[in-house]
Amino acid sequence: MPNVLRNRAAVAALVLVSVAVAGCTGETPGTATPTPGTSPSSASSAAPEDPNVPKVANPLDASAFVGDPCKLLPAATAAELGFTEPGEPKSDTSNPACSWKSRGKADSLQIILGSGNREKGMGGLAGLQKAKDAGQLKFLEPGPEVDGYPTVYYGLQDRRARGNCDLSVGVADDLAISAQAEGYDNEQDSCGNAQKAVSAMIKTLKGA
Repeated sequence: MPNVLRNRAAVAALVLVSVAVAGCTGETPGTATPTPGTSPSSASSAAPEDPNVPKVANPLDASAFVGDPCKLLPAATAAELGFTEPGEPKSDTSNPACSWKSRGKADSLQIILGSGNREKGMGGLAGLQKAKDAGQLKFLEPGPEVDGYPTVYYGLQDRRARGNCDLSVGVADDLAISAQAEGYDNEQDSCGNAQKAVSAMIKTLKGA
């Protein structure tokens, strides 16, 4: 993986895994494993009420994908987005993740299942709002509703104008899945592909 992509992935992992810790270091290697808390029915991990965070009317269970997050994005959708090679699971983050890279091109896609955040009590869009309130996130903005589920654009900064789009969807009040589309020529392409990836993952969860 190119250094620039690895660095961006490290920053993304920091935001989504260690939102309670300021800065860009402190990641503990290891892949998250399924626990009872990965089910949306787990009351002990429920996110606290926050008027700034939209509620998820129909929560989805993503526990079946914690061990293999690449299966969240169908191969047909990945190919439609320009990624013909299989996704590469990432084992160095606490949140399960999978990345794709276009051969000979700059664009890339990474998806992140925030089950590790849920276990830390920082799950869902509520966790991102907590990070924003605490100053770890500098950028957080409501995104378009996708297939009936709320989304936000987020990051250490707003990178959309440079063709990089970080989009997170709340699939339960305490669980979010993110799509990070990077290296595109413009915001329309990067955010459009991030939305397509998010929509495909929601459909996968509905059919699981």
